[in-house]
Amino acid sequence: MRRFALASCVAVFALAGSAPAADAPAPELADAMRLAFEKVRADDWRAADVAALPAGAVGRDIVEWYRLRDGEGDFEDYLSFLERRADWPDLLTIRRNAEGAIRPETRPEAVLAFFAGHEPATGSGVVRLVSAHESLGHTGDAMATAVKAWLTLPLGAGAEAELLSRYADELAPFHEQRMDAMLWAGNESAWRRMIGRVDEGWLRLAEARQALDAQAPGVDARIEAVPAALQDHPGLAYERFNWRARKGRREDAIALMLERSTGPEALGRPERWANWRRIYARMLMREGAALEAYTLASRHFLVEGAHFADLEWLSGFLALRFLDDPELALFHFDRFAMAVETPISLGRAGYWRGRAYEALGEEENAETAYRAGAEHQTSFYGLLAAEAAGVDLDPALSGGEEFPTFDEAGLADNSVWQAADLFLAGGEPWRAEQFLRHLGRTLPREAAGAVADVLLGRGEAHIALRMAKAAAGEGRVLHAAYFPIAEGFDGDLPVERALALAVARRESEFDPVVVSPAGARGIMQLMPGTASDVSRELGLSYSRDGLTEDAAYNVRLGTAYLAGLIDSFGPAPVLVAVGYNAGPGRAIDWRATFGDPRDESVDLVDWIELIPFRETRNYVMRVTESVMVYRARLSGETGPVRMLDYLRNG
Repeated sequence: MRRFALASCVAVFALAGSAPAADAPAPELADAMRLAFEKVRADDWRAADVAALPAGAVGRDIVEWYRLRDGEGDFEDYLSFLERRADWPDLLTIRRNAEGAIRPETRPEAVLAFFAGHEPATGSGVVRLVSAHESLGHTGDAMATAVKAWLTLPLGAGAEAELLSRYADELAPFHEQRMDAMLWAGNESAWRRMIGRVDEGWLRLAEARQALDAQAPGVDARIEAVPAALQDHPGLAYERFNWRARKGRREDAIALMLERSTGPEALGRPERWANWRRIYARMLMREGAALEAYTLASRHFLVEGAHFADLEWLSGFLALRFLDDPELALFHFDRFAMAVETPISLGRAGYWRGRAYEALGEEENAETAYRAGAEHQTSFYGLLAAEAAGVDLDPALSGGEEFPTFDEAGLADNSVWQAADLFLAGGEPWRAEQFLRHLGRTLPREAAGAVADVLLGRGEAHIALRMAKAAAGEGRVLHAAYFPIAEGFDGDLPVERALALAVARRESEFDPVVVSPAGARGIMQLMPGTASDVSRELGLSYSRDGLTEDAAYNVRLGTAYLAGLIDSFGPAPVLVAVGYNAGPGRAIDWRATFGDPRDESVDLVDWIELIPFRETRNYVMRVTESVMVYRARLSGETGPVRMLDYLRNG
């Protein structure tokens, strides 16, 4: 199906492009896009295209974006769109669908051009690329493409059969590796298709791994049936470990993990062990088994990625705070620092490198490290680093920075922004957010700031924050949008306004209608039972719908609940934040287990890092850092950092 040839009608409509880029689309355009989205949901692509005509080329391409993501269209439609909107989000989905639209008669040169710089992602794409290479006499490239796909991609039965019909002998040496890859991927249909292509021993290995993964009865017999030559296979070892971990057999699971942690080959896929490695290492740390925890955390054999960074930091923390080995700790903190790039992680790196240097007595290096961390004061550890270095709060935290106008930033003709604006106007804010997060990741900082300012000016605190977080992930902080001052927090609140904003920022990102998987609702993410209790205490009528339909009502209940936590735990924010996120009972339990964080004898930072729940550890850090920033935003004042005093005393 070709894109609908309606260009001749466009001249009838003079609305598109008539408003300045920073102004919201006219009501007529909003109505047009609402109708277009209605037709998109009905899969009526022609009617959707007609409805979007008033919004011009960008409006029509929004419909085309939906259509191609849905797998409609000829190969030429995909090529045209990918060339025309090369900077739009979610193009990988469109490229995958395009692979399925390549026809056998498509010119081989066009196929090679399509895959230039891109590996095939589907079985049909592999077959078409192999065929194109063969047509042009590129026999070696055709075979290499087939072998690589055989080792890595699910492919599907049809593509597998097609490749085997051409390269059966060449692919035969790789059948065991393919079965192994599909077992690691959890693709049962793909590995089962390898039965008959591998020997009996590999079949027994696959059946044992599958049984362990499914927690099926009789796993011991399945394991015993595996030949001796394959009993040590890393895939089998991982499934045995994972079976123990999921069954709650912690000691046995840890023993097997330590046994296998001798090198990447013994682990097979080191990244698959990483999450449990972190969980168990932290458990052992809290129980006082620091050396075993360090051994578990440090022998990960990863070389990059989020798990690598997390385990390197944890290894350094254990070495410094529990093993009294600052030199070893610094080794790990340096590796962590080289692996991260977000403000949160760079602040953490600077602070802990500073702590390690201090423990080594290297004061000059410690100050340098702290100052590096202090460059990231939107983060918990960046603020602690600033305090340690004697660096004042960054004036940028007040959020008063001025960015260029749309025209000055060169955004007037940016189609990603125009599409986001049309999504907003047409009542599709979640799609607008997708496009704006894409802009946050890809635009230069000044241009991203211009977009964020427009969103804030329109009262779109939630979407501005989401965009700013995307930018921060690339190391570009837009302070005002990263910590927006949302509407509804300027009345007579029973708690400090900065705290209320900080909690809402973490809980819902200022989305007034969000409902969590657990059932927490609205801007302060209140559970209905809690909201009902607080409503009764305040003498208000309880409204479940009001939690997502009336932001002021939600804020009133949420801040009242916060005030109750402060009455219970005092103004120090750590226990208050724990209580809001994990429940007052856990705040009481952890205070009994780890000591009272308000007590001068308790190391506050260690206390937070010992919190058993990863989400709650992160929550405490994000809320407390936000309070410090919001105080600067609301007052316009900076000055010395008093993070530790705030954490202990409020």
